[in-house]
Amino acid sequence: MKYEVFQRSHYKYSLPVSKSINHCLFKPLSNNNQMLLEYDLMISPKANSYSHIDYWGNEVTTFYIWEPHNELLVETKSVLHVQYEKRNILLDEQMLHKMKLESFRQQFAEFLKPTDYTTLSEEMLKSVTSALGEEVNPYIFLQKLNEYIFNHFSYVPGATHVKTIASEVFEKKSGVCQDFSHVMLAICRHAGIPARYVSGYIYGGEDAAMRGDSQTHAWVEGYIPEYGWVGFDPTNNMVAMNQHIRVATGRDYGDITPLKGVYMGNGTQELSVSISVSRLKDNDKICC
Repeated sequence: MKYEVFQRSHYKYSLPVSKSINHCLFKPLSNNNQMLLEYDLMISPKANSYSHIDYWGNEVTTFYIWEPHNELLVETKSVLHVQYEKRNILLDEQMLHKMKLESFRQQFAEFLKPTDYTTLSEEMLKSVTSALGEEVNPYIFLQKLNEYIFNHFSYVPGATHVKTIASEVFEKKSGVCQDFSHVMLAICRHAGIPARYVSGYIYGGEDAAMRGDSQTHAWVEGYIPEYGWVGFDPTNNMVAMNQHIRVATGRDYGDITPLKGVYMGNGTQELSVSISVSRLKDNDKICC
């Protein structure tokens, strides 16, 4: 599938600010399943910028604005092709044994350890694993967990904020895609399944809607030996495939915050974000 994505992030400041230094992660990833065809980044006021690849393999753009300004506007346009093939994932005893090896745990240690965002109490973890039942197949476990979170947590925008941690979400039983992903990460890692946080976009169709399609979206990828990273979206109870557009991956939201920065000034700030994801035909002309 071919997509065109527009994102607009607009900060307004109550008083002029200056010496603003910012980092943004808006450029979609390219891999075997996703090819970035075009990417444009527009920043206003005019800024000096440079890009680098971070520890997790994401492209980060750092930009500076020294003069006083009352607002900051960051706009991106991405055109890309996403193509996942359906796979029949079958695990044999050798693959299951591999996940129990110390060498495997060392290789994926960063995606097996809890973080500040992805920590649940033993009581919380046991309540979920008991509900899911005994399951040695990690792929089936991920499917069951995906469905469990979808059925037991309510999607309520505004119920949480960007610093809400998994244990708080578990108690509330409500939140948004970032929150559900953090809960799922905590449980996956407790079960010995390497899992990472994915940020990006989701396409719900021109006349349909999915949870999270009006903002940046988040989901989880679990690592399955011989098959690699497999995406699960607990917010929508689905496997992440051709409708999911990957921008960045990390241990949790803190690793891949889309836009963050510092500035000099005493005023307050207000952020508005708008996102548009459109499906293109392969022969469609790209918009201006």
